[in-house]
Amino acid sequence: MTTLYELSAQYLALAEMADDPNLPPEVLADSLEGLGGLLETKAQALLQVTTGWEGDIGAIDNEIKRLQARKSVIQNRVDNLRAYLQFNMEQTGISKISCALFQITLAKGSPMVVVTNESLIPESFTNTTTIRKPVKSLILAALKDGEDVPGCLLGTSKASLRIK
Repeated sequence: MTTLYELSAQYLALAEMADDPNLPPEVLADSLEGLGGLLETKAQALLQVTTGWEGDIGAIDNEIKRLQARKSVIQNRVDNLRAYLQFNMEQTGISKISCALFQITLAKGSPMVVVTNESLIPESFTNTTTIRKPVKSLILAALKDGEDVPGCLLGTSKASLRIK
């Protein structure tokens, strides 16, 4: 069976043949008709395959969501049990537990900054950042209106395949 790639090459060859003024129009029409049916059949088969894969994608997405929810439940259990252990170690004053498999240490907290009012912080303790970013929607509108925008050109995006 002819591949889609081969069909495309045959279409290009026919396009070159169409430039020949000595080629009878019937020959070109018959060749195009034969290839058209093949291309349509191939396109339908390809869409059936991709539709099946899209169904697989949906099932995989659902499984990912299910596993992420399960992961979240297990992570919460881990966090809760560790918090329970830490709470009990703090309450009993135990700072170290050693056994054959683990060594558990209740570490003291380290110093950290708690900001209570950011506006009161002196400038010497802050960083100021400015982000310069082109507003492409405005640039596109200006270019479409015929304006010259230095550093910009009006281009065309890649063609896309629409299936309805």
